[in-house]
Amino acid sequence: MTDSPISPPQGWVERGTAAIGNLARPYVLIVASTSSGIATIALAIRTVSLIEAAAFVAANWAGVGALYGAKALEEGRKAKATAEVEVAKVNAGTST
Repeated sequence: MTDSPISPPQGWVERGTAAIGNLARPYVLIVASTSSGIATIALAIRTVSLIEAAAFVAANWAGVGALYGAKALEEGRKAKATAEVEVAKVNAGTST
């Protein structure tokens, strides 16, 4: 017998939301990176004002950087939680 709490099964809304989130997150990063690259090349070809183009490119790539930073933070927290679970499993078998 285990000491873990019993959790109720997830409803279809929660499962659907999780599935959409897991599917959409990687594609958001790919689309944002691709569109930023295309926008940078398009601005290099049709530059009206270098200052406006530089400001747009900086804002565009800052947004992409924020997306990748948030993904790295999410993965780091997930790894930390997994490590804490593994340590708890190991420590559960020992007695003091």
